[in-house]
Amino acid sequence: MKKRIHNPDLEYHVIHRKVKYTRLEIKDRVIRIIMPYGTLNHEEIIRKNLGWIHQKLSQQEKQLEEAKNLVMYYDRSLEGLQDLVMVYMEEKLKNMGLKVNMVRFRRMKSRWGSCSAQGNISLNTRLSYLPTTLIEYVVFHELVHLVERKHDENFWKIVAQEFPDYKERESELALYWLRVKDL
Repeated sequence: MKKRIHNPDLEYHVIHRKVKYTRLEIKDRVIRIIMPYGTLNHEEIIRKNLGWIHQKLSQQEKQLEEAKNLVMYYDRSLEGLQDLVMVYMEEKLKNMGLKVNMVRFRRMKSRWGSCSAQGNISLNTRLSYLPTTLIEYVVFHELVHLVERKHDENFWKIVAQEFPDYKERESELALYWLRVKDL
């Protein structure tokens, strides 16, 4: 069940799900409170976390401003993206001694890519707007999921071997997402 609640200062959504603990999420400047069924103290959650909420919203506003200055690659076709990805992926798969079951490109709502337990990799067609270095990073990130499913310490160690600056790349991807999510 999803309820839209209005606070004089903030607009937020209360979502009841089958979860154990209440959590706050802020994505694209939308505040969501995910709560177990039967929990009704959403105003208390907002009150207790007001400082964090304002800090996060302010941070997102700054990111939006930064995102406006990013260079977008509008001239890269889907075929160009697919060629770039496949050449890079084949090289990395060979070096890593891995195999991928299937690669597909599709428009995704909330992520740059995904890797299934069956070894299927899906990549967002919006990658075509990104610089080559970020596309390669996303592809490598998904290939690492063939070895390590979760974003745990070992996963990031493997990523860091190829991309020691992965934290900066993750931040840059977040900025690009703000630019391309509505394209």
